[in-house]
Amino acid sequence: MAATSEFDAVRDDIAALKKQMEQLLKHGAAAARAKAEDWSELPGQGAETVREQVRESPLASVAIAFIAGSIVGRLLR
Repeated sequence: MAATSEFDAVRDDIAALKKQMEQLLKHGAAAARAKAEDWSELPGQGAETVREQVRESPLASVAIAFIAGSIVGRLLR
């Protein structure tokens, strides 16, 4: 009989662990979805930042673009 009660205790522990894992996975999935939504906004924010920098200093932006283009052009030869 002792083996049966130990078996029942192990079975109950496994069931509790299964429920905890399900909850952990649900919370993890929700956190991943929230983070993905935050990351999806980053390209738009980056583009707006670049636009603001170009508006504030257009000559410096053109100079930087020219230098970067020259470097890339030399690397591709």
